[in-house]
Amino acid sequence: MTIVTLTTDLGTRDHYVGGVKGELLRALPHIQIIDISHDITPFNIMHGSFVLKNCYHHFPDGTFHLIGVNMLYEENAQFLIVVKGQHTFIGPDNGIFGLLWDGEPADKAFRLFLNDMEKKSTLPMKDLYVRAMKHLLTERNIEKISEKIPSFRQSTMGRPIVSPDHIRGSIIYFDHFENAIVNIQKEEFESIRKGRKFIFYFKRYDDVESICDNYSDVPESEKLCMFNSSGYLEIAINKGNARGLLNLSVGDIVQVEFRS
Repeated sequence: MTIVTLTTDLGTRDHYVGGVKGELLRALPHIQIIDISHDITPFNIMHGSFVLKNCYHHFPDGTFHLIGVNMLYEENAQFLIVVKGQHTFIGPDNGIFGLLWDGEPADKAFRLFLNDMEKKSTLPMKDLYVRAMKHLLTERNIEKISEKIPSFRQSTMGRPIVSPDHIRGSIIYFDHFENAIVNIQKEEFESIRKGRKFIFYFKRYDDVESICDNYSDVPESEKLCMFNSSGYLEIAINKGNARGLLNLSVGDIVQVEFRS
């Protein structure tokens, strides 16, 4: 059974996601649809890419991933089929693919041909994506519905600025527990640190000089920094709301200073 995942900013209170699933199952009744998330912040490709990049590789080879985040970002929007490893993605060419793999190239990328109806569609996942999926799973001739392209849009969003003694990152989103996720990854942090002491600055009077392994490493209501299960820096409060209590926002600067 072919698995198809959905990652969108469509929410769950309206009929949009239900309509997409219904059209997919009408066209391809034997697929299995898995929701990754429909609660992506509207139009926020940073949030969408972060959720999908930390999830898709847990799915079996051969899975298809449909991306519906900031789909109609400009006039004459373009949509892509992108192959990376054993996974196939369909989504808008709005920079999200560049964020998925931190600027790494995909194995293959194709720009979908749009018919007149699809050019005017307000919900491309319900018509264009369904047509593309049906073709890919039945006729399997990708070049009949698209043209191969050498690259897709890149985005510099989400990449920290690094130097031998500093990393300057930013908060990219907040999880369900209101913990702040920062675009600084553990591997990069350790490669620049080289065993030195360090200090995190993220508000005028908030700084942290240690990395915790778990939330319980500090007393309840105390702030902490840790690298989470996805390898990203996280600012949290043990059993508390870091976003509200520390007055944090998406885009806030988080700086690491290394000391000998």
